[in-house]
Amino acid sequence: MSMLLSGFFTRKGKLTCLVPTPGSVFGPTTLFLGSFFRDAPRGLRLSRATPLAAHHGLLLVRLPYSDPLLHLAVCNLLAGTCIVLPPLESSWKYGDSGYAIFTTADRPSSCDEQPSWPPGYSALFKVLVICCHGYHKPCILHSFSYGEARWKMPTEIVCESTKLSICGSLKHPIAVVCHGTAHWLVWCKSTDVYRWHIIDVDAETCHGSLREIVIPIQHILPVTYEPQLSVAHDGTLLLLYLQRPGLQLKICVQQDNVKGDNDGRWLCSRVVELKLPTSIQAQEMYLTPLGEKGGTLLVKDNWMNVYAVDLKTGVMKSLASCGQINRKIVPFELYWPV
Repeated sequence: MSMLLSGFFTRKGKLTCLVPTPGSVFGPTTLFLGSFFRDAPRGLRLSRATPLAAHHGLLLVRLPYSDPLLHLAVCNLLAGTCIVLPPLESSWKYGDSGYAIFTTADRPSSCDEQPSWPPGYSALFKVLVICCHGYHKPCILHSFSYGEARWKMPTEIVCESTKLSICGSLKHPIAVVCHGTAHWLVWCKSTDVYRWHIIDVDAETCHGSLREIVIPIQHILPVTYEPQLSVAHDGTLLLLYLQRPGLQLKICVQQDNVKGDNDGRWLCSRVVELKLPTSIQAQEMYLTPLGEKGGTLLVKDNWMNVYAVDLKTGVMKSLASCGQINRKIVPFELYWPV
């Protein structure tokens, strides 16, 4: 199976829409979320739902209810189905939380799952919601599995050294999922210095751990944006650093850790020179990363225009149909047989 980025979800005015990327299976035209679910009950108001995360063709959204409960739904765009989850009591702002979706494709050893449609996609799923209340407070994890009547009791994510109790807020709410584990980037205190860390949560056990990101200074230029987590086609976790000057993208991988703990050094494995569209002058452009999936990095410039960057070639393509984007986006990928 090959993963392809087919677009990203964002808000246009009060409505949620899918903006296709070049070569998207959905065609070149922007589509409103509600158009994928012609038979959905009117009360769901899917076109006004807030996209939160996507994985393996499933989209997690927040439904626009006015009460303080968190109302979520999992949408299958290809099958045209939408499953509303039980309301979740929350004492935090949903925008400060992290979200992850798992499917049976994340459990290759499982052989007793129900058949899926379309082929390669499963109706079975598991949703994780993690909340970091702030510094010196524990992270709280909520989980819900398809077919269950309610959310499981919330749990505190702890590890042996209790380092997770000194985490700051999550930098990116959408988890990077690979090998049955959700990964979130967080800014944490380590030996009296705040550094980048990764929170890892196993989908089966809901056990959490924390690892510090250590990168030799010569591999990262002083002028850089905060890193982006990504995953390679082979399941390797990656860190992407978009840097100025030079419009370079540095891709880092973690070294094998002989100590056996969670911390390890990350080394630059590849440098990608970004190739701007011919109509754009490099000295006028400042790029900010928005998200990555399927080997395509989405970035916006200082005029809020969005571009798709091929991580192999560095070629940038302007997404002229999307207009100006100044909101958070949710990349949406599909898997197809090679």
